[in-house]
Order: sequence, then C-alpha cells, then structure tokens
Amino acid sequence: MMTALRPARSIRFKIGLVFGATFFLGFTGAAGYLFSRVRTVLIDQDNRTLTDRASRLSERTSVYPLVIPLPDRGEVMALWFASGTFRKRLYKSPHFPADSSYLTAKSAVEIDTFRLTKFVRAADDGYGKLITVVGHSSRPLHRELRSIVVLLLLTLLGSIVVSGLSAWWLSGWLLRPLQSIITSAQSVSRAEQTTPIPIPDSGDELQELAETINQMLARIGQAVETQHTFFAAASHELRTPLSILRTEIEVAQHEAINDRERGFLHSQLNELRRLSRLVDDLLAMSQLRAGTLQLRTEPIDLDDLTLHLVERYQRAINERELYLSISLDETADQLAVRADLDKLTNVLLNLLDNAVKYATPATQLDLALNRENTQITWSLTNQTTAPLPDPDRLSREFYQADPQHDGYGLGLWISHQVMRLMGGTLQVSGTGGKFRTELRLPINEGSPSDGLPSN
Repeated sequence: MMTALRPARSIRFKIGLVFGATFFLGFTGAAGYLFSRVRTVLIDQDNRTLTDRASRLSERTSVYPLVIPLPDRGEVMALWFASGTFRKRLYKSPHFPADSSYLTAKSAVEIDTFRLTKFVRAADDGYGKLITVVGHSSRPLHRELRSIVVLLLLTLLGSIVVSGLSAWWLSGWLLRPLQSIITSAQSVSRAEQTTPIPIPDSGDELQELAETINQMLARIGQAVETQHTFFAAASHELRTPLSILRTEIEVAQHEAINDRERGFLHSQLNELRRLSRLVDDLLAMSQLRAGTLQLRTEPIDLDDLTLHLVERYQRAINERELYLSISLDETADQLAVRADLDKLTNVLLNLLDNAVKYATPATQLDLALNRENTQITWSLTNQTTAPLPDPDRLSREFYQADPQHDGYGLGLWISHQVMRLMGGTLQVSGTGGKFRTELRLPINEGSPSDGLPSN
C-alpha cells in the first residue's frame, strides 16, 4: 500500500500537480474571457449586419403609394406604420415570430430561433414613422459559437497534456541531483557504510543538503567506529576475567563445601556463563560489523555434528519434557558441508536453544537433514502457543520475541550473518502454531573430516 502511494506523495508529482492546476485555472479563466469577448463581437457584428439590412429595406419602402420590398431567402421581415397612438402593420413574413415583445426600446432581440433588429425612420410625407424589423435564423451563429467552445476545450486539453509532460520532465531535471542523493544514501544504508555521497555543483539548496548529509554521515561513521572499537575492546578485556572466574568457581565446586554453598556457586556459574555468552556475542557482532570476523573452513560431516550437539542438549530437552524426532536423508551418500566448525556449532546450538526455550512443553521437536541438489538443508521445527513473531524482525540485532526469556536478541542476527559469510542461508518462518528454522549450506564434494567440537 505504501509502495503504491509513494509516487503520489513525491515532490515531482506535487510540482506537476501544482503546475497543472495553476495552468488549468489560468487557461480556463483566459479562455472564458476570450470566449465572452468573441461572442460579444460576433453578436454585435450580426446585429450590425441585420441593422444595415433593415435600413436598406426601409429606404426602399414607401407608404404613399405603398411599396414593400420583399426579404431575401432565409430572412423574415415585418413593417409597421405608426403615427401617435395609431399603429398599422403593413407587412409580415409567413415565418415571422408571433411574439411582439421586440417592439421595445431594444434595437436587437432574439426570439425563438430568430435574431431580429429594428430600424425606425420618418415616413416620406413627414407624418408618422415607418418601423422595419428584419431577422434571420440564429442557428448559424450558435453553431459557430459551439465550434469555438469545442476548439477552446481541445486546446485546453492539449495544452494540459503538453504542460503536464513538460512539468514532469522539468521537475525531474530539477530534482535529478536530489534523486542522486537519495540513491547514494540508500546504497550507504544497504552497505552499512558511511561513504560520502556526491555533492552536486549547483550552488543551491540541494548542494547545501548534500554537504549537510555528508557531515551527518561523517559523525555517524565516527560514532559507529567508536562503538565497534568499544565492543571489541570491552569483549576482549572481559573474556579473560570471566574465564578465570568460571574456572575458579568450577574448581571450588569440587571442594569440601556444604549444599548451600554449592548452590550459590552453581547460581554464580550460570550467571557467568550468561555473561560469557553476551561477551562472545558482542565480540562477534563487532567483528561482523567491522568485517574482521575470520573463518577457518573445513569439511564437516553435518549429521555427525548434529547428533553430537543433540546429545549435549539432551538434558535441556528432557527438562522441558520435549520429544525429539530426527530425520536423516537416507538417499544421500554423505551429508558433508564445508564451514567453520566453531561458528557452525554456535549457530546450531543457538537454534537448538531457541527451539527448546520457546517450545510448548510435552510437544515434539522435528529435526531433519536432507540433500537437495547441491545443498544440504538442516531444519528444526517446534510447536508454540506464543504469538509467532515477525521473521523479518527476528533477523535484527537486539530484538527479542519474548523479553521474559533469557537472551539479548543477538543470536539469530549473528547466525544470519555467519551463515551468509559461509555461503549459506538461514530462514525462519512461523505458521499454524509452528516455528521453523532452516539452514542451507553448499555440499562439500570432498571427504569430510571427523571434526567435532569438544565438550
């Protein structure tokens, strides 16, 4: 919906709309005034023609002796002789309008489909006056006026089309530097970099906008670099003391202590493991952002690795009363991939942890490995009664589908990025109360090594 509405909200469209509306109103007003003037001129010209004709016919008319000239074809005529209050009609054409309202002060009127003009002069004997009314059909005049209206409308439509196309092209030309800025800014956003955008040498507001954006990008780049440096330095500095604390607590647990003290040490050890995972995630995020994460790829037998990790995770599965179903592709000779063993192990453990954590107790987990052409697919499906999160949001850093559970919202984002670096993909989907994660990695054509993570 927003994509469909975006062109209607663009500056280019608004410029064209304002230009077209202004042109339409201006041209309509000018065309209306022009038509009014042309109409007045044509009617005045027609009235003058009829008045001249009435004058000539009146000059050829005589009362004593009575001489009445006949009108031409297409004309109508009527003659009256008036003296004081006496009025006598001398002649009337067969199609002359019956209405006599034209005998008013007006010299030209339109009755029915006829336009009539009146001419009055003194009779030849000096007594009374002769009134001559001549008219002809007003239809030709109206046809001519209608043709003028049609011509003006066609001109208006043609002008609107030409002006609209001109406004569209002109606004596109004026906004071309802005579009260049937008395209460059979008590429910066997609690449997650702060490369300066090109500055147009226009000397106007667009150049000022580009310079301002570049200044902002420079500040953002500096802030991002500072953030990456801080995360990397802090993670490195924290890993050593946390490892020492974990080792000391694990050693202390084997000392001669009571159950209460052992419970305290166990709780502290769990918290240290959480902090260690967070430090490792922050370090991985910093390296991924900076593009410094190093991969040591090697052939890995994915089915053996999966079974090994499931065995490590069996206790957590049992605590949640979950049932794990594992399906291996029996038609495939081997399910070997080429990847970084440590990174792939962390990804699989993260997916297993999420599935167990969010699964509905006493339900089944479905884990499957299949070979599809040149790829191996590793999928895990769990049932849940919680609202299914948006898959797009799950791929963002620091997003948690359920804040009440442990975690910091980095696992899936890191997994996405690591899989991308290893040439694979990670997809998540949810429908019908089931949540599914799927890994795809290219097949390793060589012989896999027996590389498994140690306990």
